Amino acid sequence: MVSQLREVRSLAGTDGVGTFEGYGSVFGVVDSYGDVVAKGAFKKTLKQWKADRGQFPPMLLQHGGGFAGGAEDQVPIGVWDEMREDDTGLYVKGRIIALDTDIAKRVYAGLVENVLNGLSIGFMTRDVAYGKAGTDEPARTLKSVDLWEVSLVTYPANDDARVTSVKSGALMDVRDFEQFLIREGGFSRTDAKVVIAKGFRCAARDADTAERDALPVPMITDDEVLSSLAALRADIQGAK
Repeated sequence: MVSQLREVRSLAGTDGVGTFEGYGSVFGVVDSYGDVVAKGAFKKTLKQWKADRGQFPPMLLQHGGGFAGGAEDQVPIGVWDEMREDDTGLYVKGRIIALDTDIAKRVYAGLVENVLNGLSIGFMTRDVAYGKAGTDEPARTLKSVDLWEVSLVTYPANDDARVTSVKSGALMDVRDFEQFLIREGGFSRTDAKVVIAKGFRCAARDADTAERDALPVPMITDDEVLSSLAALRADIQGAK
């Protein structure tokens, strides 16, 4: 068996800051190595990962090479929350972790700016069919692989899939903010409208000023956000 790396440019925005989704591999596409991945190639390895470890393969940056290389680059930069085959290929959905660290900030910025926009799989082959020389058949058809990891990469080998969007930290519109307060903050719809009427529209208006754009954005944790929302909710209810 031979260790291989394959890249596919395929990311898309999903439902939280630092999250993304896409395809680690696309079926039926001849890559720069002359190989094609067949549908079903990942089923056995994904089943084994879940059975043996209760999780999916790790998410690395540049296959552990990172920006400068080193032992710490073998530490995963994120978590794959979903990984499965569909009719297109190996669908993956994950999130960058420790967003308050320098490396995570750089990775996330690369995603948002669409300059770090590739996915790559690291694997060993299990079952391979070789094409006939002098024909249009691919050099190899990968029928089954042992998946090691799925990385975020800069230079993909397969250019078929593209980034569509990445969830950023931009301000929500009024409707999105109202739903966030109800869903995550536990506000009633009435209380959510009070917050929006007295605070959100002013913040949204001020967000367009050059002065605000020049200010540094503090990094706060999800727990701190939820704690602040709980305190605000209590204040509103106490004032009734």
